[in-house]
Order: sequence, then structure tokens, then C-alpha cells
Amino acid sequence: MDSTAPGDALKADQYQYEDGTVEVVFAVSDGRVLTLREYPDVPTFNRTTEVAAYRGTHQAVAELPDLVAFEDLDL
Repeated sequence: MDSTAPGDALKADQYQYEDGTVEVVFAVSDGRVLTLREYPDVPTFNRTTEVAAYRGTHQAVAELPDLVAFEDLDL
């Protein structure tokens, strides 16, 4: 993996942090960047988010199908 970051965020850009967390750019629109972040384990997630303000459930994400809905896709 290239260790140099591009100048602007592009869809599918991937970053890995020292703690094992991986972040992938999902979309860039109107100057905003939407990413998906995968933590290596629950304790790392807890440590990282303990400084964030919890804002409840994001309803649009809650309504997305579970991963099992995509298991049979032939990609």
C-alpha cells in the first residue's frame, strides 16, 4: 500500500492507522467526504469514540439491509 496520501479525497481511497483502524472514502460531494471506518476490535472502537458526542441512531443507516443480504452477490 502506498504510504503517501493523495492531494484530494477520492472514492475508494484507503487509509490505515497505527492502531489497525482502516478508513475508506465512500463518497466526495460538495466539499464533504463520507468515509467508512473499520476498527480492529471493540476496545479500539471504545477508546476512539469515548471523546465523541453520541448522537443516537442514524435512521437511514439503520434501515440498510444487513451484510447477509449481500452474501450471494457474484461480484
